[in-house]
Amino acid sequence: MEKVEIENENSKLRASWNCLPAEHLDNYLMQREQDQRINIHSILNRALLVDSLWPGKFDGLITEEFRFGLVMTWILQQLQEDVTRKQLLDSIMTGAGEDGSADVPDLVATTALYLQSDDCPLPDYIAESLLFVDRNNPDALLPETALNIFQNIWSNTLQDLESPGMDVLEIACGSGNDFQAIRNANIEPYISYSGLDISSKNISNARHKFPGVDFFEASILDSAIPDDSYDVVFAHDVIGHLSGEGMDRALGEIMRISRSEIWIHCFNAVDIDQHEIIPYFQYHRNRISISQFAKTLEDGGFSVEVIKLPDMLKQKFDYVQDYVSTSVSFVANSLTR
Repeated sequence: MEKVEIENENSKLRASWNCLPAEHLDNYLMQREQDQRINIHSILNRALLVDSLWPGKFDGLITEEFRFGLVMTWILQQLQEDVTRKQLLDSIMTGAGEDGSADVPDLVATTALYLQSDDCPLPDYIAESLLFVDRNNPDALLPETALNIFQNIWSNTLQDLESPGMDVLEIACGSGNDFQAIRNANIEPYISYSGLDISSKNISNARHKFPGVDFFEASILDSAIPDDSYDVVFAHDVIGHLSGEGMDRALGEIMRISRSEIWIHCFNAVDIDQHEIIPYFQYHRNRISISQFAKTLEDGGFSVEVIKLPDMLKQKFDYVQDYVSTSVSFVANSLTR
């Protein structure tokens, strides 16, 4: 990719985000299903962090947080359809009984029973979601007390543990939304985190909210970061917004600066032979070829685990939501470093 092509793509990407108000950039990726506390990709990324720091130690709790994300998202979607809290709670409890309701997924019904059982160590987040209203924001569909349940559990669980730690870089970190979830779950003390974003407004937002954290303005197409700078490099969705040449360039740069692992979460990756490059205003909304993406990482000296979120959720919970129907995460480990 020629220098002029990189500069042209960077200019378009930068303009696409900097044309938006800083207030919008600060919170638009925290709305509804994208809320990092219940978003499955965000939960998976935190699970990968936890499992890298303490391999296999918290598998059960990780599974429960995935369940929490699915159930809370389903409740949120029902409330968005103007179902009242009472109607929804009555429907769930009916579905949890012997005369189960077809309108309530089995996952939600069985979770409701489990949360009310004496053996369950978790707070009843279904009841918390539907019996209470957020006093500080009465118009909120889900109260903060319910949304914060698992970050509070993690915060308490991860107190004063021993860990070797690791250097972590987030590509396209936005206004620090995922970092906030990482901090609130008490993972931050065990990692050295840095966040890179092409938008000056995003970096300004992130630095304002998190003074002292290493947020910096740069493009993954030409970051000038030294080789092997970070143990782990991760990114949410950004690769799919690049041109075909930009995708190859970004993956090459990510592989160059990672000395151990790469986690790339894509929201539109499918089983096609080649990437479908789809221009959208000044950036792209591509359909990523799973096989082509994985091969690029493998050719760069990485082993690759492809995690198709619909398949993972189907296997774990026999339940898949439409919003993750094309979501795929690529977990790559260096074979040479």
